[in-house]
Amino acid sequence: MLLDYQHMPSVSSLMRPFPYFAEPDTTVAQIIQLMDEHQIRHLPIKQNDRIVGIVSERDLHWLKNPQLDFPITSEIPACHVMIYDPYVAEIDTPLPVVIDEMSRQKIGAAIIVRSGKLAGIVTTIDLCQALSELLKDEFSGVAE
Repeated sequence: MLLDYQHMPSVSSLMRPFPYFAEPDTTVAQIIQLMDEHQIRHLPIKQNDRIVGIVSERDLHWLKNPQLDFPITSEIPACHVMIYDPYVAEIDTPLPVVIDEMSRQKIGAAIIVRSGKLAGIVTTIDLCQALSELLKDEFSGVAE
């Protein structure tokens, strides 16, 4: 994937385009259902085409704890559990810039925009898969 580039790739080379998203008033129950249904761990939150937050599976982990009783989980809106001001990068940002920032902030996803509008998402899983491909290709003939 990254080996096809003759120059430094941008984050667009690894992002998942057209990600699912929710709005600030989407309920936690709806978010959990969307994440489970599409097997995703991060969900951008946008309002009027503007990114306002992100909800990760980790943010919801405590709500799923069966030892805790949250009878109104289905009514809790995303705005009460989301991370405000998430890391957002333009689609043409060089990949190392995004990787460095995700590492510095210790976050699992970067929201990718094109002219301020949601274009994609890149996660640590996407980055790990790309690194694995690079290493396998680079060291394919080397004995372990």
